[in-house]
Amino acid sequence: MTGRLVRVVLLIGALLAANHRAHGQALDQRIPGLFGGQLGTTIQPGVSEPQPLHFADQFRSLSAALAAARSQAPIPSASGAFRFAWDPDLDTFVRLPQSLGPSLAERAQTLGRHVGTLSVSYTRIDFDTLEGNSLNHLVFSQSAISQSLLNSLPPGDREQYKNDRLNTTLKLSLGFDLLFFTAAYGVTDDIDVSLALSVNRARMNATATAVITPSGFSHAAFVTNSAGKLDAASGQLCSNAPYQCAVDSFDDSATGTGDLFLRGKWHLLDTRYADVAAAGVLTVPTGNADDFLGFHDVTFTPWLIASKTFGRVSPHLNLGYAFRSGKDVSQAQWIAGTDLLVVKRLTLTADFLGFHDDKRDGVNDDVLQSAVGFKVNPIGQFVLSGNFQFPLNRDGLRADVIYTGQIEWTF
Repeated sequence: MTGRLVRVVLLIGALLAANHRAHGQALDQRIPGLFGGQLGTTIQPGVSEPQPLHFADQFRSLSAALAAARSQAPIPSASGAFRFAWDPDLDTFVRLPQSLGPSLAERAQTLGRHVGTLSVSYTRIDFDTLEGNSLNHLVFSQSAISQSLLNSLPPGDREQYKNDRLNTTLKLSLGFDLLFFTAAYGVTDDIDVSLALSVNRARMNATATAVITPSGFSHAAFVTNSAGKLDAASGQLCSNAPYQCAVDSFDDSATGTGDLFLRGKWHLLDTRYADVAAAGVLTVPTGNADDFLGFHDVTFTPWLIASKTFGRVSPHLNLGYAFRSGKDVSQAQWIAGTDLLVVKRLTLTADFLGFHDDKRDGVNDDVLQSAVGFKVNPIGQFVLSGNFQFPLNRDGLRADVIYTGQIEWTF
């Protein structure tokens, strides 16, 4: 037992120390850094001006958007699959007859005095759409000639070149691997506390192709140096359309600790139709938010929890509000669903989830998800679970499916 404990401590220490980025630049700067953030365009030698790329501006707040989107994968439930109560006739604690509990939500009942759980869960998110548009084909369009350069041209040239367009197609792959280590403990029969640490890997690669589309017989071109390379910009000219087509790309990732979640829950009361609890979650950043590994600042989320068991069916409702800094964006959150005890060792779960951003900026404002899952008790106090989330709308950054698997042990 001592040897196992030492190995666990060493593993947690290694995870806390883990912080790796594939390249030197922070992930939130990789898209704005495509083409160096601007491309020089010209209509004749010696007459040029850098043209800022407008699509880059739309991704400068990606860190905050991703932090909010990552909430679509809630931290594992700390309710525990089992609950024990003292049986005076048997003079011992006995397991209460109930389902194995929800996968994503909390139920009002606490673990029970001196009952603890340990769990490890893994969630994979591969984002597929941004505001309903496929990440594989994001298209941005702007004038090929900067306004200041157009204003400096003679009226005839201005009329000829003003409708030339610079069209950029961005093919983006973006995803997370989220590992949660969770421990929960029943302090009293009505109060329990829990701690969860996330270890995250953010994956990101993109290819941007910028093409100048002419409005007449002659048109603008990219500025190059004497060697025929793009002048003062990353990327390169396309071989099939030199001077009117340029391409740039990257493939990057970052790995490290994400956020530390400290939770407490108080079972307030039981009624005929609902048991009620209040909970609070303090989220402490431990990772680099610029690499999308966690939030920028401390977050506090109070929750109101209601649940009740009616035979084999146990509906639940969680209402919360995440108070975050303006950079991270505050969110109203809710989870409503039920778990069904099929047999003693198998529970099926179904949930609806909602996330509503306080900052109405058009990204992640109203996210609606559905989820289905299962929990199985194969042996002893171990529980295995799986959960799958699906989008009900396309607001914000969304994945077609979010996968979660978990193993939990009650002691």
